[in-house]
Amino acid sequence: MTARLTLITLAALCALAGPATFDVASVKVSKAPDAVMLFTPGMVDTASGHMRVPGIGGNVTMTNWSLAVLICTAWDLEPSQLAGGPSWLGSDRYDIIAKTSPNATQADLRIMLQALLAERLGLVTHRETKDTTVYALIAPKGAAKLKATTGDQRMPLVFAPPARLIAQGSTMPALALALTRPAGRKVIDQTGIAGAFDFTLTYSADDGADGAPSIFTALQDQLGLKLEPQKGQTEVLVIDHAERVPTAN
Repeated sequence: MTARLTLITLAALCALAGPATFDVASVKVSKAPDAVMLFTPGMVDTASGHMRVPGIGGNVTMTNWSLAVLICTAWDLEPSQLAGGPSWLGSDRYDIIAKTSPNATQADLRIMLQALLAERLGLVTHRETKDTTVYALIAPKGAAKLKATTGDQRMPLVFAPPARLIAQGSTMPALALALTRPAGRKVIDQTGIAGAFDFTLTYSADDGADGAPSIFTALQDQLGLKLEPQKGQTEVLVIDHAERVPTAN
């Protein structure tokens, strides 16, 4: 009886932990045009701006993804948190088709993608904490242009195309976290401002070529806030090894 209960307990724990690998998976060098990256619904997390593993009903399809994007997606990282790796990390593209349980969570899918990259592309990584430049989000005295939220509704900051941050009841720490993506570096809240606010921040999606202001100018002009560089520490994922051609399906 004890052995049977142990087996049942282990099975339950495994079910709770979720699958560690895809049921089946295909990884191929992409033949799609260089500029084409097929987007599917839910691929971008609207709260963080991070790429998500696009798993719909247990079906995962990623078309023309670079290894750099695949790694950032699998480990839920900003591009600035990658270090090392081969010269082709951001240029060579891959197509991945996989199947798993329709109940797999995003956390499950990320772990499965990590395992797949290790198995099929020989990916080896390790984490390090490095001294680097970060941005401090500050509020110059009397300059902040923030509107306190109205009502009880709260919504995380949402990234809206082409380059907007929409907030409803958002806090300054949440804004700092969201700014990490467009600023390209870790952002730390040092505004000292408490409370929740409603705002829309519109900035350039392509370094000003679209006529919109940079994230730095937009932040200052539209919200009266500022990003100042300072020394800090950031955790990075170091790429120790990767194979350019995946092993056979």
